[in-house]
Amino acid sequence: MIRHERGLEFKVGAFVFVGLAVLAALVVQFGRLGEGLKKTYLVTVHFSDASGLLKGSNVLLAGAKIGRVADGPHLVKEGQGVAVPLQIYDFVKIPVGSGFMVGSSGLLGDRFVSVSAPPGKYSGFIEKNAYIEGAREKGMDDLTREGGQLVGDLRTTVQNINTVVMRLNQETLSSANMENLKASIEHLNEATGSLAESSKKLDGVIDKADATMDSAKKAADDLQGAMVEARKAFKSATEGKGLLATLLTNQDLANDLKALISNLRAHGVLFYRDSAAKMETNAREQTKPNRPGGR
Repeated sequence: MIRHERGLEFKVGAFVFVGLAVLAALVVQFGRLGEGLKKTYLVTVHFSDASGLLKGSNVLLAGAKIGRVADGPHLVKEGQGVAVPLQIYDFVKIPVGSGFMVGSSGLLGDRFVSVSAPPGKYSGFIEKNAYIEGAREKGMDDLTREGGQLVGDLRTTVQNINTVVMRLNQETLSSANMENLKASIEHLNEATGSLAESSKKLDGVIDKADATMDSAKKAADDLQGAMVEARKAFKSATEGKGLLATLLTNQDLANDLKALISNLRAHGVLFYRDSAAKMETNAREQTKPNRPGGR
């Protein structure tokens, strides 16, 4: 009986010991104690603002944990900003040119350091105890601060708009200016009506001018036709064999006809005589040059 109880106690003790050992292993594996046993190297990052970043915060590379914040941010001796020491696992190699940024899991979540590797081929890896420039992701506090500045700017803009509206009401939209504007619009309406009437009269004048131009064109066409007919008649008269053609081409016949008409006018038909020939002979003798020695 005693041996049976001792065997039971031994089994219970062994079970409790195994459970405690498994629990300790889990604590070491997933807790801070396990991280303390891993080998790390130090990298210091300079941030202009590391608000919310605490000691023990995670350092993530592409979402995977590669270390933790060794100590809280402390002011730098020269310049502005803070320096944050990071404990990076010894088996992790961070490429040169990687970006370090203070991020947050949500607007109100915990802060962490996010590492982003540069694109392309790596020219090397960050050495131990290196000093690197970092950046900070905007969080809720930054948005609140910028929102306050935006509200201030918005108030200033609203005040400027109110000032402009008041000046517009007092100066531009005053009763005197509105009366002037009304009078100008009325004058514009009158001018528009007068222009419409003038346009109607001008249309009538244009119609009459078109009719006159048509008449002138018709008269010019008729004159051109008359000239063509006159040319044809003159050509027929000069190139034909009738009396008119003979008179126009035979100078002697034209002179005889002229003399006949002159005699008829001077003496008539009953007392006709050829006085035109005598007058022509006398005119010829008078036009002859005098001989030397003659009278």
